[in-house]
Amino acid sequence: MAHFDTKSPMEFNFQGQFLGFVSHDGAWKYMRLRVLSEELQIKIPKAMRLTVGSSLQPGESIQVIGISKFDRHAHAPKLKATQLIPLTENSPPIVPVIPTRRASSAPPAAQTQLKVKPKVKVLLCQKSGCLKRGSKGLYEALDQILCDRNLQHQVTIEPTGCLKCCSSAPNLTIIPVNHRYKDVRLKMLPQIVDAIAQSLTKH
Repeated sequence: MAHFDTKSPMEFNFQGQFLGFVSHDGAWKYMRLRVLSEELQIKIPKAMRLTVGSSLQPGESIQVIGISKFDRHAHAPKLKATQLIPLTENSPPIVPVIPTRRASSAPPAAQTQLKVKPKVKVLLCQKSGCLKRGSKGLYEALDQILCDRNLQHQVTIEPTGCLKCCSSAPNLTIIPVNHRYKDVRLKMLPQIVDAIAQSLTKH
């Protein structure tokens, strides 16, 4: 089994409501996205900003695909978009003018697989309460198990804000079945992945 590199970026795939932009040093670099009950800030690549600014309107439903890398200093994941897809008819996806390092380094077959829309999402809380109880380690271990079972193209792990169950942290939720696991421990992950695999066969 390959060693999991905690410094490696990981893919994310969100669907939510675009709320607007965040300005830093006089220029906007981040977008605000509401996913479930939480608000996320996602960095927009420079090559994408002009197109995004002229095409997105606050309140619009969008899908954001990108790369998440855990920031050890902030104890939270940093999110950077690589593709924005307005969830309206006949709206083309918004992609950077230049490819990201992750996309350019992947072989053609891998790039084709990444475009397959995942069937299951795992929402894993990455707020301070869950992080203190091992949520970061769960994120990494779950990703490794999914890769070992060749499920990484059918399942995405999405870091989220608080899932409102801090007393039973760490918490994760399986979408679309909406099954929530509380007080999650590493030894529970194989059983959770078994349940995910079963739900994939049903759908």
